[in-house]
Amino acid sequence: MRARIRVLSRRGWCGLGLLLSFVAQAHGAVTTTAIEGTFNNSQENACIHVSTFFYLADCFYSRQNEEIMGQQLPWTGPTVNPVYYPIDSPHAVPTYIPVPGDDRIAPPMTGELTLDDRGTAAPEDDLISGTLVVGPAARSVVVNVNELAGGPGGAPPRAVMTWTDIVHTLPASAVNSAVANDSGGFDYVIAAQGFPERLCLTEDADDCYPSARAGLTTDGQNAAGRWRGPASVGVTRDAALENNPGTRTTAVINGYRCVDNRGDVTCPNHNVVWSPSAEPAPGIASFNEGPGLDNLLLRVVTDGSNRVISAEGYWTNEYLIKGGPEFFNVPEGHDNSYQGGYMQMRGQ
Repeated sequence: MRARIRVLSRRGWCGLGLLLSFVAQAHGAVTTTAIEGTFNNSQENACIHVSTFFYLADCFYSRQNEEIMGQQLPWTGPTVNPVYYPIDSPHAVPTYIPVPGDDRIAPPMTGELTLDDRGTAAPEDDLISGTLVVGPAARSVVVNVNELAGGPGGAPPRAVMTWTDIVHTLPASAVNSAVANDSGGFDYVIAAQGFPERLCLTEDADDCYPSARAGLTTDGQNAAGRWRGPASVGVTRDAALENNPGTRTTAVINGYRCVDNRGDVTCPNHNVVWSPSAEPAPGIASFNEGPGLDNLLLRVVTDGSNRVISAEGYWTNEYLIKGGPEFFNVPEGHDNSYQGGYMQMRGQ
């Protein structure tokens, strides 16, 4: 617990020693709070490179590509793709094409967050770490959206991953800002450019990112006007994207299974398919995405005892899709696409 002390008078070295001893005990607190909530809404939203070079649209959370080579790009905002189902849902199969209003779920999440005040009264040097456990759930995602072929009957190629739990480890991460709140604690933010405002749909202010009613990538410029926005800052880490780094997680998937409608050629060897490991399978030129989060922007609200009242976070997995003329592409070593979502937690 932090101590705020006013010394009204001096009472000798003995009194000063007792005071310093109290302050030393009051600081250096490491407080862990159990949390529960949801890892995401029932679907992810995304922005992939195909929107830029093929459909000439800016789909990023913030305004990223207003024009390219003199070509004005309308802002469409994030598009929709991956959808979550109960692990035993009859729709958790790659032959099913998701429809808004089906039995999709917001994946449950439990775990704990730890606040370390580092022995100082100033909140700006505090560290936040934790463990986030996601699932059980199934994740259904279209792969190779630019090909739009390869599935049975001409359906888009689709993969479905299921797991009993994904255990994310959040390392001790420095906060970027801390503002005192009415609960006696602080509102902490981990996000270099600030925590983004949440985008909501133009026609429904209660339907917010990530939304099942976001446009499809293949809607192209016709998806313009779907979102109120754009946001003033983005959700992605890479400097060639929106350049708003937060923290990261590493993760382990338990009870993993992946199937697709192309003879399992994309399981798990694809950049929108989560695999059990970030390492490629032996002998395969893999573009698979590991289970950890590439970027996690956090806002954590605490009380006067350093316990977590609530927390929320934007997360992304960022990757590279090659395609289009050179002037549409990012520098070597950078990403141009992302899948992402929004987690919500409350302290227990």
